[in-house]
Amino acid sequence: MMRFSEIAGLILCAACGAAGCDSPATPPPAPARSDVSAAPLYVPPPPEGCARTGAIEAIDGDPTCVVAHAEETTRDGMKHLVIELKPDAPSVIAGGTSIFRLAITNTASTEAVLVFEATPPSSSPRPDWSRLAGVPEPKPVGSGTVEPDIYRLALPLRTLDAHEHPVDGLPSVSSPGLERGASPVPRLMRVRLRPGGKLTHTFTWWALRIPTPGPITRDDAGHRFVPKTAPIPLPAGEYVINAELPLHGISPPESIVSARVQVEKIEKPNKDAAP
Repeated sequence: MMRFSEIAGLILCAACGAAGCDSPATPPPAPARSDVSAAPLYVPPPPEGCARTGAIEAIDGDPTCVVAHAEETTRDGMKHLVIELKPDAPSVIAGGTSIFRLAITNTASTEAVLVFEATPPSSSPRPDWSRLAGVPEPKPVGSGTVEPDIYRLALPLRTLDAHEHPVDGLPSVSSPGLERGASPVPRLMRVRLRPGGKLTHTFTWWALRIPTPGPITRDDAGHRFVPKTAPIPLPAGEYVINAELPLHGISPPESIVSARVQVEKIEKPNKDAAP
């Protein structure tokens, strides 16, 4: 004889077969593991060099402008750069001073790259200022002292006459390092100039020329005589002022920007004029 529980089970199975039973619910998906990290996004390295506008001399003290090497030169962006040298006044009195302003402007809609070469004073011949009247001769440096080389962006200014000949005759001297053939390697400064941005520099120019001093001589007793020279006012006329830019991969004359200025004669006072 069947028990009551077995009879109830048979009745339930028969009812499911007649009416159809629902399939069991699908279990929910397993939650994502929180310990699986997403793949990191690619972050490009920051561009080399520094983004600057304003005074060029400020680049000297910015270590972020220094790069080990530069794939490009300033020539790559020259077509987008406007380089101008202008005097504050078109004329100046002989012996007077004038201000010349250098401006490098980026006219493109994107950044322009300029690569400068910074060099220490010992990397090139320099004027022998000791031959100028009033300037003492340099004292010899002791063997135990070594002066460190300070890298700077050199922007020499030269004055040429109407025939484009230099008006100054001051002789040049080489540094001890150059005499030994130990010329230092220039330091590259990569500057990114924003669209419409300017790099500027101001020169003070004197309407003077330095005549060539006489040769150094010795008398019979072996005494050494070093003739001095002194600046004198420029004669009246038109002069060309050249500024050489220390651009990497670009040499003169492409690295030279010029301006013209008129030097006026000094008017002597008329003694016969009434007071």
